Amino acid sequence: MVRVLFIAPMDAERREVLERTARGSFEALILEDLLPEARDRAWASADVVVCTGFGSEFPADLRSKAPNLRLVQALVAGVDHLPFERLPPAVRICSNAGAYNTSVAEHAMALLLSAAKDIPARTDEIRRGVFDQIVMNRSLAGSTVLILGMGGIGTEVANRCKAFDMQVVGVGRSPSRQPGGNAPRSMDDLPQLLPAADAVVIALPLTRATEGLVDRRFLASMKEDAILVNIARGRHIVEDDLYEHLRVHPRFRAALDVWWSYPEGGRGRPFRRPFHELPNVIMTPHIANAVPVQRRQAMEAAVENVLRFLRGEAPRNVVDRSEYEGRPAPPARI
Repeated sequence: MVRVLFIAPMDAERREVLERTARGSFEALILEDLLPEARDRAWASADVVVCTGFGSEFPADLRSKAPNLRLVQALVAGVDHLPFERLPPAVRICSNAGAYNTSVAEHAMALLLSAAKDIPARTDEIRRGVFDQIVMNRSLAGSTVLILGMGGIGTEVANRCKAFDMQVVGVGRSPSRQPGGNAPRSMDDLPQLLPAADAVVIALPLTRATEGLVDRRFLASMKEDAILVNIARGRHIVEDDLYEHLRVHPRFRAALDVWWSYPEGGRGRPFRRPFHELPNVIMTPHIANAVPVQRRQAMEAAVENVLRFLRGEAPRNVVDRSEYEGRPAPPARI
């Protein structure tokens, strides 16, 4: 029987999904359950590996240790942190794109609304005894949102923005068809699109082509009072450039859930520059996916894709590894 090796941490919720969805379809091996002396045999016999994708999960000599490996299935949507250089060239790699659409899109809207309405600032004022009913906030209705990345998450963000009567412009890595049948737009159109956008939402995968996309020139093309929302990866944005832009343009807003570094043990700040001193930035600690049903849904989606592969069907979310190979290793994150 085909063997699937689960090298990701397997809590009770993930184990319940595995027991319910995969019984009889393959032999499941859970690496953390095996004695150290049995782990090499598990790697040697594995046809499929299910992982979160961090380098610490994979042995340095993976290519020789796992000669039968045919598929690596990630439990997470982004795969920029996978150690591609260790994965055999013939192995298919699949992300778990689609499993996180709803939770991340909801969080993107929470960040966008918080920035438009200056919710943190008003909350802080009331705590300090200031009750200012004259201050104005922004309306989403009638404004233009530019969404970078029109995969599952970007599409869900677009649907929610439309419900707020926003004008949605979507840009994908390949030309994206616009609402109303207008001409597709691509990344090459950004110089024309950025000056008209009231808000920009980043929902792109982090690849060699998108790392550092949001730099000084990008930010200078945006409106003085625009909102930048990032629920993708911190490295899409040049940290120094964003900090200086926020410092010099107090009407500009950034709302960030993803970061350039991730403090160990949950203590510390995820940046080098003092973003915490700026009043025009809203911050959450990479928790867009942290809703009660998410771990179960992600595990179900990953196992279903493995079953598709084992049935001889084309797996979903196959990664083009040429977009990622050669990039420096990203920081560890939860």
